[in-house]
Amino acid sequence: MLSVIRSYTAGVAMMAMVIPTVADAGTTVPRAWLVTKGATQAVLVAESHIGTPVESDRYFDSVVKPSYAVADVAVMETYFGPSQTLNETFERGAPCFDDPKGLRTPRLRRAFDALISATRDNRLDMPDWLKEWEILPEFIFTSTLFDQFAVKSLGPSYFAAVEAQGGLGISFRLHRKDAAAKKTIGLDTLKDRRAHFCSSSASERADFVADEALVVARLLQLKQADPKYASVGKLAAAMGQVLAEIARCVDQAVPCAIEQASPDLRLLQNSGWMPYFSPGTFEISLKKRTRAWVPVIIKTVSEHRRSFVIVGALHLPDLKVGDRVEPGLISLLRQQGYSVTVIKDARDISMTFLSPSWFDRIRSAMNSL
Repeated sequence: MLSVIRSYTAGVAMMAMVIPTVADAGTTVPRAWLVTKGATQAVLVAESHIGTPVESDRYFDSVVKPSYAVADVAVMETYFGPSQTLNETFERGAPCFDDPKGLRTPRLRRAFDALISATRDNRLDMPDWLKEWEILPEFIFTSTLFDQFAVKSLGPSYFAAVEAQGGLGISFRLHRKDAAAKKTIGLDTLKDRRAHFCSSSASERADFVADEALVVARLLQLKQADPKYASVGKLAAAMGQVLAEIARCVDQAVPCAIEQASPDLRLLQNSGWMPYFSPGTFEISLKKRTRAWVPVIIKTVSEHRRSFVIVGALHLPDLKVGDRVEPGLISLLRQQGYSVTVIKDARDISMTFLSPSWFDRIRSAMNSL
């Protein structure tokens, strides 16, 4: 999704679901799991990609921050270092290597009509690529045009309002604080994302691009209705509630049903903070990405005693899609022989992940001499 806006909308990481209850904003919600195999350990954390009240509770201070501090390496969905961005084909916006005619669907046309209408309603300049999107719709996804247009169109007031609610997600905050000292590995490269897109069917690609266009259209409609973005606080609160419910969805007897949505989630979707997820977006943004991450995470965890992994929340639980169940990241790791257990509070990791190794103890003793 949008490389900058996705940080706020969590569109690649959180998707439509139904869970019976809503968490109280003041409740501490466990959002991390201990992953172990042999002598290696990792803390796997769910986030919303935006600062929310839930992500600033005592659980964050007593579990998430200490785990990140002692980890040897961090693995982050949102991290884009040189190895993630080096991809000339993606930057040029080259299309996939097949006939793009199948992308010109009625749903895609309606999505771009909505984006064009929202652009005009906000009295914004209409970029050439938006006026001529039918020439090659894949170009729009495989370039940075959505990103650039959204950032420029929403303006500084939007990002200031988001920052006032806690800013970027916890992965950004943690990395920003300790960027020089912590080795960080990104789960996606631009090349990977383009490969996931181009290996999908034409109808899935069309749905995906339509969802991208609709997210920007709804954000522009939000700007028109609320130029100072006073409603961002309500959206951040709703995002926190959705994050809490997704965390509670892990290991439930009945997987999350992706076709249904809670009132909080519907509010986020109507505002452009989350998309209405089509089959194509589910396939490209969630299923393919989650499965592709497993070997990356396993390789990193196997090479370090303590790793810290943080991803969008809805990559973690199993999801019910129609009549089938798609395993989440936690189930996929268990299939590879890893033990994955919820971390209820700081006591759960004080004698495991946070416990110093014998090497740490010897080094501490030597330093005290």
